Amino acid sequence: MDIPSQLREAIEEMVEGKDLGKIRKTVKEISGKYKNDSGSGKVLIKSDSDAEVYSCFRMPATYGACYDAFSYAREFFNEEIKTVNDIGAGTGAASWAADRIFDPEKITCLEREKSMRLIGQRLMDADNELKEKTTWVEYDALKDEIREKADLTIASYVFNELDPGNIIGAMDKLWDSTSKLMIIVEPGTVEGYKVIKLIRDHLLSKGANIVAPCPHEGNCDLKDDWCHFACRVQRSKLHKLIKEGDVPYEDEKYSFIAVSKEKTIRTTCRVLRHPYITKGQIDLTVCTGDGKKEITVRKRDGEIFKKARKCKQGDSLEI
Repeated sequence: MDIPSQLREAIEEMVEGKDLGKIRKTVKEISGKYKNDSGSGKVLIKSDSDAEVYSCFRMPATYGACYDAFSYAREFFNEEIKTVNDIGAGTGAASWAADRIFDPEKITCLEREKSMRLIGQRLMDADNELKEKTTWVEYDALKDEIREKADLTIASYVFNELDPGNIIGAMDKLWDSTSKLMIIVEPGTVEGYKVIKLIRDHLLSKGANIVAPCPHEGNCDLKDDWCHFACRVQRSKLHKLIKEGDVPYEDEKYSFIAVSKEKTIRTTCRVLRHPYITKGQIDLTVCTGDGKKEITVRKRDGEIFKKARKCKQGDSLEI
């Protein structure tokens, strides 16, 4: 997984010639804030320079996670998406991904922090088509109403930053402003999964229909485990320098839920963990209509074995 070339070049151009040591220091400071203060509702990015650095080290992973999650939803949701509301858009990574997957006519990025909006707009200048179809709006999920409905509502890495007591109220605003489909992406941590499960349970009680990743709409019965997936994100030379790493990629873990206003089809089996492949057989941890299961697919199973050999954590697999 790699971010669009226009976005990568715009990010690199934005920080070209700036002090690498200062950038690394800011990365550590911002990472510490997100680790220690998420869930408090505090403002975590307070300056244009912070937003620039944030876009350098977080946009590739956020884009990758959103692109993956949107792809999984698109696999089972075939309706046309003309309009998108990106709630808590940050510097726009999710909107870049939604544009690639859904090709909408209009995107509205709703973001509280001015510095994030300015950097997001600046980066979108690199893609004229995306720039022309996107509007940036100041929006606070706790205080403001969403003025216009959209076919698709997306929110990535937003609800884990809110006080838990505010999540349902903010979520109801998003659901009420959604015409067709809503996709929420959160960190692939235990806490991120708890947020997704809370949202899942609440939306099902309001009549939402699950599109992905779940093969069922019953109680999520994972015990001593949590539902998350991973995408491998390619690191640019700049990304490696900032993170002081030699590995040319990083694995971004994420949790997500996609729900629709109307009934749709969904997978009957979702791969929950990386397949364990040995000679002649593949061991899989999957979620099915009956919940979590451990299954083994053998070479003699023919076509199913071929499909299982190509699948990765997060993929649907019809067995």
